[in-house]
Amino acid sequence: MSIAKGKYHIWTVGCQMNMADSQRVSSILDGLGWEEVPTMETANLVVLNTCSVREQPEKRAHGQLSLLRHAKRQRSDLLVAMMGCMIGNQRTIDDLKQRYPAVDLFFKVEKADILPQFLEERWTPIAGEGCVDFAELGAPRTIGVGASLPVLPMAPSPMQITPRPAQRDLHYPTAEAVGMQTRGPAAWLPVVLGCNKVCSYCIVPSRRGVERSRPIEELLTEARDLVATGAHELTLLGQTVEAYGLDLPEQKADLGDLMERLSDIEGLERIRFMTSYPRHFTDKLIKQMAALPKVCEHVNIPVQHGDDNVLHRMRRGYTLAEYRTLIEKLRAWWPEVSLSTDVIVGFCGETEEEFQHTLDLLDEIRFDVVHVAAYSPRPGTLSYKWEDDVPLAVKKERLHAVEQVQERIATEINRGYLGRDEEVLIEAHQVAGGQHQWRGRNRTNKLVFCPATKPESTTNGATPASRRVRNATAVAVAEPSVASVAADVRPGDLVLVHIEKTTPWSLQGRLTSR
Repeated sequence: MSIAKGKYHIWTVGCQMNMADSQRVSSILDGLGWEEVPTMETANLVVLNTCSVREQPEKRAHGQLSLLRHAKRQRSDLLVAMMGCMIGNQRTIDDLKQRYPAVDLFFKVEKADILPQFLEERWTPIAGEGCVDFAELGAPRTIGVGASLPVLPMAPSPMQITPRPAQRDLHYPTAEAVGMQTRGPAAWLPVVLGCNKVCSYCIVPSRRGVERSRPIEELLTEARDLVATGAHELTLLGQTVEAYGLDLPEQKADLGDLMERLSDIEGLERIRFMTSYPRHFTDKLIKQMAALPKVCEHVNIPVQHGDDNVLHRMRRGYTLAEYRTLIEKLRAWWPEVSLSTDVIVGFCGETEEEFQHTLDLLDEIRFDVVHVAAYSPRPGTLSYKWEDDVPLAVKKERLHAVEQVQERIATEINRGYLGRDEEVLIEAHQVAGGQHQWRGRNRTNKLVFCPATKPESTTNGATPASRRVRNATAVAVAEPSVASVAADVRPGDLVLVHIEKTTPWSLQGRLTSR
C-alpha cells in the first residue's frame, strides 16, 4: 500500500489503558512511515485519545476539539481523529459529529486497523470540514491484507453517516500486527478489555464494552516481542484485571496462570498488574502471585468509599467487611505487599458521617497511595439521574481532607525505607533543579530518584542488550565512586539504591556498588 507520509501527534488523557491504546496507534502510524511530532501545530494528523470517566478530562478534550476546529479552517493539510472513552454508542457519536464536524474519523482502538485505508483515501489537501465514521463505509467484517474500502468523496460539507459499530468483528490490535516496539524498559500489556460491573457512577462499561480476555498464546507472543525490543517490566492491564480468563472457560487459565507463563520469559524481570476488583481477587490468585518472584509486591485495589451505605448506592458489589478480609489475606500471605486505592468523595447523598467513615478507613488500612477524586455526574450512568446534592465547595473540602490524611500516612510509611537498599528499575534520565537524576521504581512501586551524570548520546534511548539487566552486585568489585557508578547506568538497568531521604511521594538515595 502506498500512502503519502506525514506527521502525527497523539494527545492522550486518562488511564493506563488509554496510554497503551495510544502506543498501538502510534506503532501503526510509525509502520506507515509517518513521523511523530511533539505538538499539534506541526502535525498533519492529530489523534485525540479521550477519557469520560470524570468531567475534567472530558472538558480538556472539548477544549482541544475547539482549538482544532479553528486550526482546520486555517489549514488544508490537517486531519483530526478521535478515539477513547468519549466514543460510545450511536447517540454519543452523533452528538460529537454535530458539535465537532471538523473531526474526520471516530474510531475505537479495536478498529485501529482502518487507519491505513483512511489515510490512503483522505490525506490530501481538502477544503472545508467533514466528518465520517469509517465503520459504515462498506468495511468488511474483518479487514485483512489486500482488503479495499470505498473512496471517500472529498466534499466540503458533512456527510450523513449512521454508525453501527456492532456490525464489525472487533479485535484488539496485537503488538505483532502493528509492529509495536517498547519505548522504554517498562511496557503496558492489556490482557482483558471492557468491564461487566454496573457501578452506578461509571461510564466505562458503556464505552469500552463487556469484559473480553485476550487469548493466552496471543499475550505470550506479544510479551516476548516486547521483551525482545527492550522491555524488562510488563504491567498487565484491565479495568478489572483479575477477571482475565473468566470469559474463556475453555482456556482454563486465569490471571495467576498467565503470570506463571509470563514468568518463564527470559529477560523479563518484573510483572505488575492493575486495576483489581475485590471480589475477583481469589485465594488462589494471591498465593500464586506471592509465590512468583517476578510479580512485584504491589496491588492497586479501589475501595471507593469507607461506608457500606455509600458502597451500596455505588453498586460496588462488596461490603467493607469483605474488603477488610481481602486486605488481611494479602498482607498475611504476601508480607511485603504495598497497597494503593481509589476513593470518591461527594457522591450522591454523602453525609458528613459517611465521609468520616472514609477517613477512618484510611487510618485503619494505611494505604501507600490513595488516588482521590470528587464525584462528577456522567451522562449515561445510573447516578446521573440522581440529585448531585453535595455542593462543590464541600467536595473540595473533603478531597483536601483525604489528601491531608494520606500525606501523613504516606510520610510515615515511606520513612520506613530510610537506610534500606532498594532494587530499582531505572526508567529514565531527567534534570531537576539543574541536577541530573535517574528515575525509577522499586518493587513496591515507589518512585525512586538518585544522582546521575549527563547521559551519553544514544539512539532513541536504546540500551545495548548486554547492558539491559544489571545486578548491582556486578557493577564493580573495586568500590567505584558514586559518580562512576551513575555514569555506568542506563535505562533498563536493575540497580541497588541506598535510601537516604523520603517524602510522601518518593524515595531519594544514592547508587551503591554493593
